[in-house]
Amino acid sequence: MELNSKGYWDARFSSGDWQSRGGEIQTMAFVNAQLPYYGLPGGFAGQIVDFGCGPGSGMAVLRDAFPQATLLGIDISETAIEHARLYYGDLAQFEAGDHTMLSDADVIICSNVLEHLDDDLSVARVLWERTAKHLFITVPYQESPLNPEHLRTYNSGHFDGVVPNCVEHVFPSKYWSEYGRRHFHLHLKNLGRRLRRRPLRQRKMQIMFRADRT
Repeated sequence: MELNSKGYWDARFSSGDWQSRGGEIQTMAFVNAQLPYYGLPGGFAGQIVDFGCGPGSGMAVLRDAFPQATLLGIDISETAIEHARLYYGDLAQFEAGDHTMLSDADVIICSNVLEHLDDDLSVARVLWERTAKHLFITVPYQESPLNPEHLRTYNSGHFDGVVPNCVEHVFPSKYWSEYGRRHFHLHLKNLGRRLRRRPLRQRKMQIMFRADRT
C-alpha cells in the first residue's frame, strides 16, 4: 500500500494503530501549543476549517477556545471522518475529501499535514486561495532524522512565493518535542557528545507559517 495514500490512512485509523500510538493526545497537544500564535479573540464567530483533521480530537480544543465559531473538519480518510462524526459531531461538522473540495473560509488551519504530501506547495497555494482572513500552516521544523511518514524537512521561507508575506513562529510542542525527564536526558546526552566532539542532538521543534489578509 502506498505510503500516505488514502488507503494507507484508512488502514491506520481503522486498525487502531494511530490511536494506540497516542495520535489523538498528540493532536490535542499540537493545537494547544498553536493557540497562542493564532491571535484570534475568544469571541471569534467566523468559520474555522481544520484541514487534515484526522479523527477530530483537535476540535475539542478549538471548541473550548472559540465557542462561537463554526467548525469544519476535512480529512482524506473516510474512516477518520466517521470516527470524528461519532465522537465530536456535537462540536463540529466533518467532511471527507482533499484540498480540491475547500470553499472559502475565514480561517484555515493545516497542522502537521503537508509533510506527508508529495505536492505540499500546490496544496498550500490552494489553502491560501481559499482563505478569507487567516491561514495557519504548521509542520515539523528542521526534522532530522525524518519520521518514516514524512517526505521532507522544513525551514524558514519554505512557502515563499506560494503563500505571501508569511509570519513564522518556531516553537516546541508536547508529544513532539522533549519535556521534563526527556528534556533532561537530552541535556545529559549532549554533555557526553560535547566531550566526544560529536554533533549535538537538537530539541524537536515545529514551525508555523501564518498568512493574513487585511
